[in-house]
Amino acid sequence: MQQLEYRWNGKYQYPWIFFNDEPFTEEFKAATRNLTSAKCYYEVVPKEHWSLPSWIDESRFMNSLEYLGTIGVGKGWMVHYFCDIDYDVFRFMRDNNLKYGFNMNILDDARSFPSLWSRTRAFASAHADLIHPNADLAWLLDPENGGEYNNCQFFSNFEIGSLNFWRGEANEAYFNWLDKAGGFYYERFGDAPVHTLSVAMFLPKKGKCSCEPTRMDENFYKLVPLESPQKKPSDTCIRQFLGGDWLKKKEGWTMAGEKAYGGDGYHGYEILGDE
Repeated sequence: MQQLEYRWNGKYQYPWIFFNDEPFTEEFKAATRNLTSAKCYYEVVPKEHWSLPSWIDESRFMNSLEYLGTIGVGKGWMVHYFCDIDYDVFRFMRDNNLKYGFNMNILDDARSFPSLWSRTRAFASAHADLIHPNADLAWLLDPENGGEYNNCQFFSNFEIGSLNFWRGEANEAYFNWLDKAGGFYYERFGDAPVHTLSVAMFLPKKGKCSCEPTRMDENFYKLVPLESPQKKPSDTCIRQFLGGDWLKKKEGWTMAGEKAYGGDGYHGYEILGDE
């Protein structure tokens, strides 16, 4: 919070809204109010919103938590803001009719959500009328793996989304479809892959933007552990999303050649990503 105030919000004074499953302590309120001159709001989410739905088998849910723990899912991430953000990102998105903004685009470990893509395909077949005519799905489908989902996703630790979009008919229908299938409990239908597939199906590419400043960090392409059997797509997630010249390789470069010298096979680009 202190970093974001210093780097950005101190100039724009957007309010802070904190959510919890119990009332915040006066100490927490005082500490957070001391970090900003903007208004702060403290909300309690009703217990029924945190409870297991009636259609969820609690024992199966607990077993799934144990499995996810064994493959390393559930580790926390901390977000840091190292760069000054010298423009109003919310105004920019509003003025340009952008519904979703992201900062990073990564590959995730598909062992934690094995049925997400099959259930998404079933939803798309059953609700073809809700898919945007200019849906942006091509970069998420791996032609070398039968057109399956390549498991790329927008990194949701930093994202900006339109509430009108999240509350819209298409996204609500998709969320309810996945919710009834139990994937949020029996697997890890996390916010990152679900948000990614939602904006890909229901928004055109021009409805999304990359929130700068950031260096395009290819290292996050390597988050999938070596023990995961999933097949990596032919290129990095962010470059597949950007497309065009971002996918061009230097003359004479080959993936096999780079791997032979100890690389991971995903470098040698004409555009380096920090221009």
